[in-house]
Amino acid sequence: MKKLGKAILGLALTLSMCFSVFVPVHGQGETVDTLIGSLIGYYRDGARTDVLRTLDTLKEVSKDDYDQWQSIINYWDWIENDMVESIGVAPDGLPNDNTHAFVVLGFALKSDGTMQPELVGRLETALASAQKYPNSYILVTGGVKKNGWTEGDRMHDWLVEHGVAESRILVENQSANTAQNAEFSFDILYNHPTIKSISMITSQYHLKRGTILYYAESLIRAHELGKTPIKLNGNAGWYREDKTSETLTQKASSLSQIAGVSIPYGDKLPKSKLTGIGIGGKDIYTVGDELNIKVTSSYDTGYTRDVTDMAKIIGYDANRVGKQNVVVVYTETLHHSTSSSEDVTMTAEFEVEVKTAPVTVPVDPQPTPDKPVNSVKTGDNSSLGIMTMVAGLAVAGMVITRRKEN
Repeated sequence: MKKLGKAILGLALTLSMCFSVFVPVHGQGETVDTLIGSLIGYYRDGARTDVLRTLDTLKEVSKDDYDQWQSIINYWDWIENDMVESIGVAPDGLPNDNTHAFVVLGFALKSDGTMQPELVGRLETALASAQKYPNSYILVTGGVKKNGWTEGDRMHDWLVEHGVAESRILVENQSANTAQNAEFSFDILYNHPTIKSISMITSQYHLKRGTILYYAESLIRAHELGKTPIKLNGNAGWYREDKTSETLTQKASSLSQIAGVSIPYGDKLPKSKLTGIGIGGKDIYTVGDELNIKVTSSYDTGYTRDVTDMAKIIGYDANRVGKQNVVVVYTETLHHSTSSSEDVTMTAEFEVEVKTAPVTVPVDPQPTPDKPVNSVKTGDNSSLGIMTMVAGLAVAGMVITRRKEN
């Protein structure tokens, strides 16, 4: 009994140690808004594992919101890494009809209500694009008043003065920031009878933030209205030499406004720390085979994910016969915040065996014996019948002869 008691106590201690390293992050009953706020915060901080973990949790809570925000995150990735920024004029290949509109973002007016050079630069880019696509609409947006004027109104007048037909210009003059630019723009766009796609025009450094906000707002609004989303198609930026980018913090803050959520900070936005990796897959191979394994990372939040494509494999030689020790190394950056991070590395070893390919001896087919020269051909029924008749007559003759002899 004492041994049994010690065994039970030991098991209890082991389990308590295992569970003590688990940090519950997404509690039961978390709302969609809380998860979306965390999702935006994790993306801002570069915490990719926690972005994926939060999306997985959101999927369990609301499949519709998961689908929507997975699309937004994927599009944000594309914007940050692959989006082409056209300078000075819209790119080739855009629709040249009334299903398309250029959206021109405003910029703060001077105190006397006149336009600053940056806003004029955006309008010059818009004018060049409108001349290239003479059938597209132009939506100007901005509503902060200075000396009785809004950006939208000033932009409208400038375009008309430079030859753009009044019938092509749409005006949004209520918004106070970029997030509201998007919100109020789609009040107009989703009530327009023909517009199906838009192209962003703003300062080059502002294109990424403007694009993710308009994409997210279009997706959210279309879902609310039960309509097909208005697509984003190309862009054009006015280039400002002394400023070429905006921070992820700025983009995340504006996106949280679009989503109507708050981003948690500090201890309320805990990050997953890598605690180990596991290896699964084949351990016996034939010469020339590629290594076929799956590397799974685990974290102190209880989350796991497939990191095979990001792991470094050392020691496998597909052409060397025999047993081999293979080492897998995976490093992940733990982002404490936008300005603080550390690399965490985990290593695992396992043994595989490479065998020679089995030798296959080809088996020669058995030769078909040659038929006698005078053999009867298969299917020659007339010859076969004659021979049968002759044999029968011969036998009958022999029988008659024997009877006579007897």
